Amino acid sequence: MSFLNFDLTTLLARVIVLMTALPVHEAAHAYAAMRMGDDTAYYSNRLTFNPLHHIDPIGAVMILFLGVGFAKPVPVNSMRFRDRKKGIVVTSLAGPLSNIVLAFLAMVVTKLLFAGYLASGAALARGAYRVFSIMVSINIALAVFNLLPIPPLDGYHAVMPFLPAETAWKIQQYERQIVWILLLLVWVGLLNAPLRFFNNLFYSLVDSATFFVDPLMRAAL
Repeated sequence: MSFLNFDLTTLLARVIVLMTALPVHEAAHAYAAMRMGDDTAYYSNRLTFNPLHHIDPIGAVMILFLGVGFAKPVPVNSMRFRDRKKGIVVTSLAGPLSNIVLAFLAMVVTKLLFAGYLASGAALARGAYRVFSIMVSINIALAVFNLLPIPPLDGYHAVMPFLPAETAWKIQQYERQIVWILLLLVWVGLLNAPLRFFNNLFYSLVDSATFFVDPLMRAAL
């Protein structure tokens, strides 16, 4: 995950992810919160796929240059959840789960395009295959990154209800400083090793889950 380490195909894939995956991620948070009893995000106009309602400038730059990033947090009032602990966990995990679903769908399209390229040799199919394969990787990277148990990421909010109240309060006091430390760790690559391990793990799972497309690729050989 190094700075400016991409070509135009990668940049195109990252722009598509920025315009699709991040809005879906945040809309998933908003929808889950509403289902759990809190309509704050709905009335804040965050239950939408319009990227203009979700994009955070710093998070968008990270997506374009590093392949991982974040959007504006969805406003949530956990006191309105019917079951507060369950509501926080479900709402927090809905975003990363949406990226896994998108990675699954993009993997299906990637394999179909690859089969088309093998069968026809068309340059257009090859280019589209490369874009969708990168989209698979970025969606998985977004899911893994956001599952880190570090504030303000989704992984932290999913475990926060299980922390002692005093500990959670102390962490919340330093959340802004932790954000900048997190960005620095990503920027200099100190999180590369653990992120790469889990990215590969999730990629293997998504690849295995789309096994039903594999016969088409083998038939095209």
